[in-house]
Amino acid sequence: MIRDRGNIKWNAMMLPEHVKKLREWKKQDEYEEKPELDEFTLQDFNEQLLIAYTNRYEVELKIWKDRHTYKVNGKIAKIHEHQGTFTLEDGRTFSFESIYGIAIIE
Repeated sequence: MIRDRGNIKWNAMMLPEHVKKLREWKKQDEYEEKPELDEFTLQDFNEQLLIAYTNRYEVELKIWKDRHTYKVNGKIAKIHEHQGTFTLEDGRTFSFESIYGIAIIE
């Protein structure tokens, strides 16, 4: 069996700029595309947000931000319609455009 060190053996022969570019390139492979949503889904998200806000339900949101997806739990404290954002009780603010999934937790 051959014991190979993979890319580690080549790092000594590379310039630091090359290593930096390879790391950036590898990081870009982990980026996720923003999910495209249709008009009906957006309307459904709007209704669920209003129900959760008026009834003080906790929600689990799927957020797309900085080319990655996150899950966020919390209660909606304020909805800023003119700015297109909403704020959770813990102070985190998200835009409506960043939501790609919502579930009400009762």
